[in-house]
Amino acid sequence: MNKPIKRWNLLDTVNLALFIVVVLFFLDFNNNAAVSYLLLGVFLLWVITLIFRNIFINKIEKDPNHPLHETQLQGKKKI
Repeated sequence: MNKPIKRWNLLDTVNLALFIVVVLFFLDFNNNAAVSYLLLGVFLLWVITLIFRNIFINKIEKDPNHPLHETQLQGKKKI
């Protein structure tokens, strides 16, 4: 049985915490520009995948003919 896709998971929380630490303490474009740009690129890739994952989940939830529609709706909490 497939599990529903989560919008935010533990890995995203860890990535956000690492992003905050990197922005506050490790970015130094004057002395180490290559590493700074590399770190920003990695976190930009994470943000892009997070946005596209949420777009994909919205498409699944709105399309009743999608194969994952029922699985995705089972994991959704009803308020």
